[in-house]
Amino acid sequence: MDKLQTFRKIVQSIFFVYFILTASFCLCFYGILEQIFLVGFSNNIQKLIVISILTIILGRVFCGFICPLGFLQDISYKLNKSNKRIKDIKYHDYLKYFKYLVMVIFLILTYYLSVYAFCQICPIGALTNLTATLLAFIILFLVIITSYFIPRAFCRYFCPLGAFLSILSIKPVFKLKLNKETCVKCKLCEFKCPMRIKITKDLDQKECVRCFECMSNCKKKSLSFNI
Repeated sequence: MDKLQTFRKIVQSIFFVYFILTASFCLCFYGILEQIFLVGFSNNIQKLIVISILTIILGRVFCGFICPLGFLQDISYKLNKSNKRIKDIKYHDYLKYFKYLVMVIFLILTYYLSVYAFCQICPIGALTNLTATLLAFIILFLVIITSYFIPRAFCRYFCPLGAFLSILSIKPVFKLKLNKETCVKCKLCEFKCPMRIKITKDLDQKECVRCFECMSNCKKKSLSFNI
């Protein structure tokens, strides 16, 4: 593990421990969007602004460095030492847009039902009552089991927060770049990418969760992260 991956794991661990100790992790600004829909602007808008600016500059670093659910998915997939991993999902190029539909649906439900619709079932934040908590644990269990076979499955196809972040990171200031002159197209980077991005063909910035697995595993050091 190189220095970048070591740093990422340390940051992930710190935020995850914070979540465990405080049992409160309302850094998910999808929940803040729901709050704006219901009660208008509040002090939490500061989090929304900070994370939005961070995403516009660096891309989806929240997903790769901060999100506790992403951390759990990474661990689950790493624990799978068998050959039963699933990298290729049929119709992946279409299914990855499903998370945008999830995002829109829950915002509509929040507006019309006057409840924090996604927060009610969020695997991380749904601790409002016994029913919500049980449902959240069931969803969390399914997310962890799924990610045991498919890396970052929830991030790829279902996460409304990931959908919102990806809109902000279509053209971030700092980009992941491929040097095509030194790249030998071994596609090891694509094999290691949990989001199944076709790095050697079309490096989709908005789908990249900034885990930097591709950079860490590139033998030719053909990948860089800069302006």
